[in-house]
Amino acid sequence: MEANGLLITFLAQMGVISFALTFCSFVRDRVRGKQSVWRLIVSGLFFGGTAALLMNMSGELIDGFRFDLRIVPLAIVGLIAGPIGAIMAACTASAARLWLGGAGAALGLLGIWLACLVSISGHFFLKRGYIRPSDVLLFSTLNAGIAFLILLVLPQTVRANLSQFNAQYTLLALNFVGTLISASFVRLDQLRRESAHLNELHSQIVSALPDALSVKDLDGRFLIANDPTAVLMGATDGVAMVGKTDFDYYKPEEAALFWKQEQEFLADPKPVVLEQQFNRNGRTYWLSTVKAPYRDERGELKGIVSHTSDVTAQKALQTELISTQVLLETAMGEMADGLAMFDREGRLVMWNRRYLEFFPYVDEESCHGRTLAELLSAGVLRGDIKIPTTVSPFAWVEDEVERSQSAQLSDLRLSDGRWVSKSTRLLADGGWVTIYSDISDRKAAIQQLERLASKDGLTELANRRIFDRSLEVAFQESRDTHKELSLLLIDVDHFKSYNDTYGHPAGDEVLRRIANVLHSGCRGDMDLAARYGGEEFAVVLPNCSQDEAHDVAARLANAVRQLEIPQVGSSKGRVTVSIGLATTDELMMGCQQLLKGCDEALYAAKSAGRDRVRAATAVLGRSLAL
Repeated sequence: MEANGLLITFLAQMGVISFALTFCSFVRDRVRGKQSVWRLIVSGLFFGGTAALLMNMSGELIDGFRFDLRIVPLAIVGLIAGPIGAIMAACTASAARLWLGGAGAALGLLGIWLACLVSISGHFFLKRGYIRPSDVLLFSTLNAGIAFLILLVLPQTVRANLSQFNAQYTLLALNFVGTLISASFVRLDQLRRESAHLNELHSQIVSALPDALSVKDLDGRFLIANDPTAVLMGATDGVAMVGKTDFDYYKPEEAALFWKQEQEFLADPKPVVLEQQFNRNGRTYWLSTVKAPYRDERGELKGIVSHTSDVTAQKALQTELISTQVLLETAMGEMADGLAMFDREGRLVMWNRRYLEFFPYVDEESCHGRTLAELLSAGVLRGDIKIPTTVSPFAWVEDEVERSQSAQLSDLRLSDGRWVSKSTRLLADGGWVTIYSDISDRKAAIQQLERLASKDGLTELANRRIFDRSLEVAFQESRDTHKELSLLLIDVDHFKSYNDTYGHPAGDEVLRRIANVLHSGCRGDMDLAARYGGEEFAVVLPNCSQDEAHDVAARLANAVRQLEIPQVGSSKGRVTVSIGLATTDELMMGCQQLLKGCDEALYAAKSAGRDRVRAATAVLGRSLAL
């Protein structure tokens, strides 16, 4: 056979094999999941049919000897459909070979089943993971070896004829090259599929992250951004951010600062944690951003990977904690009362300066770890603590320790004539904290604590005093900035009936739960929720229009309904609230006018059947109802 004809036959058969492999890859991309037995059988029948087609496309190698590449798809099927597919393909090809008949049928069947063995052996390459290039070469050599074995069992005359034209080498080469190309296709398709799976997995992981994750190029343009990044930046979604920069989402000065930080990072591209800050809608946001270099496969720097967490709430808590800590230390150091903390064994573990002033016999250096009994005994023996003459020192100390451990009040008389009142609070771990107060200064101390107090004891909301002061400040700021100020007055419907039916403890719990709803409905530190008095609450909403305030009020009223607190004394069957709202206008002269309008609106809401919102709109002459 001429070389051109041989090449054309080879390419034609490789075209059929390539089509079969491409079609199989196409189907596998769309039929996902673990391959069932039926899918393996169908794959085997398909490649067996391909082998049968190649038998009918055989070309003449030399006079009286034809060849085809049937063993290529019969071997390759094992890499795709495993032993089941290999056996089904061999059975299909065997049936086709018997149907063709001819003197070489037996040798053809031998070649088919030898290819089946190679196919099954190829399946075990996959069980180790990826097919390596060396596996492809070994597999192609094994498959080409089938042609060599067939040559050994050919009649002597045929072998001599093949050797005369060196046709046996051509036959081996064609089968080797055909198998090499096909196995390489399968290997690359496997790598492609695994890569696509990993990309999909990575995409799902990135999308599922609650924090913002993005990748920028060296010019600050977004290459990838997940949806939390879009929410943080104010974009519609992550896809819309591709190609844009921080300057498209932040104020110019903020974006310029972020760009400067990125340039400093690129100058020394090592993973770093940055604290960033920006303002939006009058609110300050704090971010904790981890930046890491993005490099290509050659290690060249291509951009920046950023993982950003919104730590605004944590920042606020941290600031509050620090402030509370400083306040506590200051209060302990400056408070007029003595404070001492004892552990569960009655040993002194913490105290303040005032405690040492009350009991100067206590050595500041060595008192730590001393028991209350030892401290009291030392005071009695030194004469610094006066006890009744009718009581023995030992019995008095024992009784005083017992009173502390059971949180009973008691008074101590000091040697300088002062009386100290001692109150104890038990701790969860078995210890206790004791406060020592100079009785003569008790009223002054109580007044000072009242001035410091800012929260309502039941609801933990701001108390009436803080509300009045905050409303005045907010009203003045509204006048100065020409921004609207809205006020909500909220009354718990039929609350007296609720207390009569369920009892005051249950009523207190209702007030606490409603207070939690109001606190959660506020816009951070911008708004103020307060207990106005009894079952009435108030919410100050700076920089809030009447429509916005109505939306807030409606949302709060609905949230109270959703608490689903039963109330038999109400036609609604559950606890509800009535809300009146008022918004400043240019004619208002003071916050009391705003408060009065809000109170009238609340009265209108209650008169209209309760469980609704009414707005004071004297200027417009209209009302909004829930």
